[in-house]
Amino acid sequence: MSTRAARLTPHLLLAPATICLVLFVAAPLVIVLVLAFFNLNLVTGTSSFVGGANFATEIPHPEFSRALRNTLLYAIFTIGPSMVGGLLVALLIHGLRRGQGFWRSLYFLPVATTLVAMSSVWRWMFRADTGVVDTVIAPILGIHDWLSDPNLALAAITVVGNWHQIGLVAILYLAALGTLPQDQYDSASLDGAGGWNRFWHVTWPALGPTTIFVFIMTAGSALQAYDVIAAMTQGGPLGSTETLTFAIWNRGVHYFDIGRAAVLSLALLVLSVAVTAIQRTGYARRLENGGSR
Repeated sequence: MSTRAARLTPHLLLAPATICLVLFVAAPLVIVLVLAFFNLNLVTGTSSFVGGANFATEIPHPEFSRALRNTLLYAIFTIGPSMVGGLLVALLIHGLRRGQGFWRSLYFLPVATTLVAMSSVWRWMFRADTGVVDTVIAPILGIHDWLSDPNLALAAITVVGNWHQIGLVAILYLAALGTLPQDQYDSASLDGAGGWNRFWHVTWPALGPTTIFVFIMTAGSALQAYDVIAAMTQGGPLGSTETLTFAIWNRGVHYFDIGRAAVLSLALLVLSVAVTAIQRTGYARRLENGGSR
């Protein structure tokens, strides 16, 4: 092989991935950025440059602050609980001597099912007075009609989000636990380390790379939550469950306001980048390297 061919081969091999990256990532991003500065009329097919008017209109609007708040609340109450719950489930299943395959399959079922279909089931479970949740919890806590209460609707959505995420998190942690070397646990036991010390000083640092991956996966899913909201509440009641993704659909598809929908899309992008940047913090980088807590 000639020197020139040797230099061109890596570029040719990277060309398909580069083309896909440009077509499906870079180009849509540029298009959304451009649309944010235009007023596009889909009915007449005309557009006009409006500068920063879409930003000036959307950012101070109550829709933006409400959607941003709901997105952050949903992310906070699904990322952390699903990661902790998934890790606990993984540790419990990993400690079983028999029946691991059954419990793995059971916890993975929510991931394998269609969330829109299961959201319909959950909507029936949260149905006022006749739903399973109302029947069980209402007599104890006096809380009922979750999906019609602006103070409870988002909590109901987060319950479904956690139910759907915990299974995936557990499977990922189980895969990581299966690769941990047994000799480290044997050494810790010889040193007199108890169960908690073995977890904190051996298991948890070794799960660092998986934890970072799980965080990115769950954060991305939480920030892009749409299907469960569309199926259960349609953003209501009174916008209490309207997240940025649902607001983008509502503004762009329902009202045909493409310019302001593009502004909301850019806000979601900025939020996603900010959350992902946590991966580069000192503690997260140590976890990613799998060396320490």
